[in-house]
Amino acid sequence: MSASGNKTVIGAFVLGALVLAIGGIVALGSGLLFTEKYDCVMFFENSVSGLEVGAPVVFRGVPIGSVKEISIDADPAHLHFYIPVVVEILGGKVKLSVPKSQTQDKNLMDAEKSNDGNFLKNLIDKGLRAQLITQSFVTGQLAVSLDLMPDTPVRLVGTSRLPEIPTVPSTFEKLTQTLKQLPLEELVHQLIDAVTGIKDLVNSPEIKQLPGNINTILNNGSQILIEVRRKVDPLAQRIDEAAQSFTDLAKHLDHRTEGLTSTADKTLVSLDATLKEGKAAIAKFQKVVNSDSPTVSDLNRALSEIAGAARALRELADYLERHPEALLQGKGGPRR
Repeated sequence: MSASGNKTVIGAFVLGALVLAIGGIVALGSGLLFTEKYDCVMFFENSVSGLEVGAPVVFRGVPIGSVKEISIDADPAHLHFYIPVVVEILGGKVKLSVPKSQTQDKNLMDAEKSNDGNFLKNLIDKGLRAQLITQSFVTGQLAVSLDLMPDTPVRLVGTSRLPEIPTVPSTFEKLTQTLKQLPLEELVHQLIDAVTGIKDLVNSPEIKQLPGNINTILNNGSQILIEVRRKVDPLAQRIDEAAQSFTDLAKHLDHRTEGLTSTADKTLVSLDATLKEGKAAIAKFQKVVNSDSPTVSDLNRALSEIAGAARALRELADYLERHPEALLQGKGGPRR
């Protein structure tokens, strides 16, 4: 009975230990032990120094997996080297929107299975790219960042059985390529020439004499200001005196204009009366020269008579000019 009881206690103890061990693994692994994983590969052309196995894989800053393997892939025909990096993406980390009628959330693995493996291809067509980013500038550790970059080209190597995600150069690599394209040697020569020119300018005799010239200019300016002040003070005093004289003159004119105002009023009254008389005289003259007035009729008749007399005299003069003997013999000719 004692041996049978001990076996039961030992068995229960071992079973409890196994349960605790499994629970600890699940708790420490946050459930990752039973999570489906999606392996894919990406090929980098340049150095991946700082990237280690276990480094995080993030999508827009959210961790969705880790680096599983780093190796080197050589192309003997073209002597070109690639660095394939195999990553492990947790299927449950990427959840997809589903209709409300569907109770269970779809994740990345479900979408890949339901689309016959075309889900990743569709993402690549939309611009899914992999890029190395810096985790810490102090340690230099790198991570793999996934994001949609539709404006970048699709570069696939296609030498692996795993699904491949295209890669793009990192920000540091882009900066390095830009610096390589710059004419650094020419820029350095130009910088040296500029520094030499500045050095020559600073050491030139004109620059050395500049402080003395500035002191001379300042002294001359001070003397000019003193001279101007000497001339301005009397001028300001004269202006004050002129202003005071103008004020006194204005007051004197105010007293004088009081009498002139009354005289001007009387003159205006007389001028008004004269204008009225002038208007009356003009009216009388218009009546006299009117075509219907008796004076104009008599004047027209007298002018007509004068015109008739003038015509008779002109005819007489013409006749005497043709017959001058008429002055002696008369108009009828010589008498027998």
